[in-house]
Amino acid sequence: MHCSSRATLFVATLCAVSLAFLAACVSSPIPEGYTGPTATIRDSARPESGSRAIFFYVAKIDGNAIKDSLAVTRQVNYGRGASLKPTVIDRKVPARPLVLTLEGRTAYGAPIQEMFNAKTMYSVQATVEFEPAPDRAYVVMGILQQDRTEQTRRPASAWGRSCSRSSGRGRGQG
Repeated sequence: MHCSSRATLFVATLCAVSLAFLAACVSSPIPEGYTGPTATIRDSARPESGSRAIFFYVAKIDGNAIKDSLAVTRQVNYGRGASLKPTVIDRKVPARPLVLTLEGRTAYGAPIQEMFNAKTMYSVQATVEFEPAPDRAYVVMGILQQDRTEQTRRPASAWGRSCSRSSGRGRGQG
């Protein structure tokens, strides 16, 4: 099949417009005009193969969707076929009481892989109240298996202590 340069340009433009639209749907974790102290929250990802990884990330702050490592990974890996190389991000957040929506998910490099592996597509979501300390760093981590899921926020400098934990039962999509 032969694609004209006009068709290729149309598809590239459509993808760029779609990505710009999706980017407009997320909020900044720091509210406009906020000048108080901040903390840092980092997502985490664990590759399980060259095409599968487990992600733990902050999906929302105070009910507002924010940019997360899974979305960034999908953007960075677009056009790479079935391969998946996780890209982990962090973000500054206000050092004040927050309501965080934490998510853990299995992800593959290509959507077709997720359909064929639906029985091992696990996810967990928890909404927690959390007050980060100023100038501290935290990491969203967890365990995601069929019968056991956990998410924790730990200070980046204190891997042995957990600040808070939410647990639930793993949820397969199939």
